[in-house]
Amino acid sequence: MLVRRFKLGTEQNFEYLLVDESSREALVVDSGWEVDPIVTAARDENLEVKFAVATHHHSDHTATLWQLAQLLDAKVAAHPSSPITHDLPLADGEVLQLGKNKVRAFHTPGHTDDSICLFDGKNLFTGDALLIGRCGRTDFEGGSPQKMYRSLKSILKLPPGTMIYPGHDYGETPCRTLIEEKKRNPELAARSYAEFLKAHAARGH
Repeated sequence: MLVRRFKLGTEQNFEYLLVDESSREALVVDSGWEVDPIVTAARDENLEVKFAVATHHHSDHTATLWQLAQLLDAKVAAHPSSPITHDLPLADGEVLQLGKNKVRAFHTPGHTDDSICLFDGKNLFTGDALLIGRCGRTDFEGGSPQKMYRSLKSILKLPPGTMIYPGHDYGETPCRTLIEEKKRNPELAARSYAEFLKAHAARGH
């Protein structure tokens, strides 16, 4: 699977095109304030974009999601609890098909209740659940440090070579493997909830 990354808007948002090379089917992960770069790339590469997926409902990730979906004739997908209107509910374990490849949704609440990650077997698109060097904030409406801790533990069950693709360019690098992220991210590496809270508080959240 090919990953195309776009850094768009004023809040250092990352959006992604995930492409099955054989079928040229693709999905978009999030859509913030701009659609033209993604639409242009999809058309230039002759992609059939089947899904526009929201990792969570915050506007910097979804403001133009429906516009993008309409331009690309894609279906909008989000967690069933998402307040944004969507065509497809993506509960924990639900699968989206791109050619012969499956992209699985993981419910990862903590930043918001409707937060999901997407995993294609090698790449994990984490939205604001897991960022490079830290996890997402839990002090917004719907946030929960308890849920975030459990979500991070579920992410750690994935293969150590999984490549982490976050929703923002906040870290020292735009992406890295799960095993490397665990070495460098004290919130992800926390061995207990108390240890997690200490590391999380050090981030000011």
